[in-house]
Amino acid sequence: MQQRELGWDDAWESTWAAAATDHLIPARITRIDKGGLSVDGAGVSFGRQLIVANKEARDAVVGDWCGLNPDAARIEVRLPRRSVLERRSPGADRDDLALSAKAVAANLDHLLVLQPLDTGVNPARLVRELVIAWESGARPAVVLTKSDQVDATQLAAARSAAAEAAPGVDVVAVSNLTGSGLDELRPLLAPGVTVALLGASGAGKSSLVNALAGRRVALTGNVRESDLRGRHTTVTGQLLALSGGGLLIDTPGIRGVGLWQAWDGLALAFPEVTSAARSCRFEDCAHQGEDGCAAETAVSTERLEQYRSLADELTRLDEQLEVRSRDRQRETNQRARRKAQRRRPRG
Repeated sequence: MQQRELGWDDAWESTWAAAATDHLIPARITRIDKGGLSVDGAGVSFGRQLIVANKEARDAVVGDWCGLNPDAARIEVRLPRRSVLERRSPGADRDDLALSAKAVAANLDHLLVLQPLDTGVNPARLVRELVIAWESGARPAVVLTKSDQVDATQLAAARSAAAEAAPGVDVVAVSNLTGSGLDELRPLLAPGVTVALLGASGAGKSSLVNALAGRRVALTGNVRESDLRGRHTTVTGQLLALSGGGLLIDTPGIRGVGLWQAWDGLALAFPEVTSAARSCRFEDCAHQGEDGCAAETAVSTERLEQYRSLADELTRLDEQLEVRSRDRQRETNQRARRKAQRRRPRG
């Protein structure tokens, strides 16, 4: 593919010019798995795997633009990201030392948040996913999948529940089997525009990828009848070229949705709380019974409880990170003192 087809534009050209990349070729990462990285835009056929192994490649994700040294088959520069989808690393809840962010995809324009209708809309998970989506810098849309498995009344109720959990966000119901609703997503897949999917295993991500691409490009699997939970059919991230010129990033299903320093995303996911908070008596109002709290009268109880819960989670994360930062600084100071003592002359 040509660079423009991969989303390259004048702004990327300016970034590239400022990155001291005279001896490199701009390329976009299209796939990451255990075998290495695949890139395109550097004279490499789309999807052909190119192994690169150096420090600059370690934190690369699908969608990143990089500077590739084709002679050495090495990524030497990763361009600054315009947007990045990231979440709290798995296992961080059990080990404070593992507190870190896990990037999933980069340089997105739109993010489709999937909710399967066979199990019904899960508002608690949806609002968490929307916080992550807004924080990424991409524009989210909610996609209700498997609409062929519910009747008109159930579909209307699901749309209403999703719209309530996602104010200001488009809600589209689709069926990968019948093709219903897919045309509503086509405008988001304009040439050079990058769209990613976010959803739990079994939400129909891989099937939607195939439907939008018009061909089989991703593995699909059955949902377990015992608990209606999906199997991980996507095990790696990949960027796919669609026939209409759009670009689609398919990501592995995420069982847990761990938030990571997402205060901006929280504000955007709860615009009614953000708006009402401007009229609160105190600037640091927590909306938990304070005198003069405007949010408690302007926002529904359910939405305010969701906001409080997520805000509390982000606050605890900030506190954990602060403790870890102090501990690490203390360890650094102690090592410096021990080193200075060893160098001190005896006598």
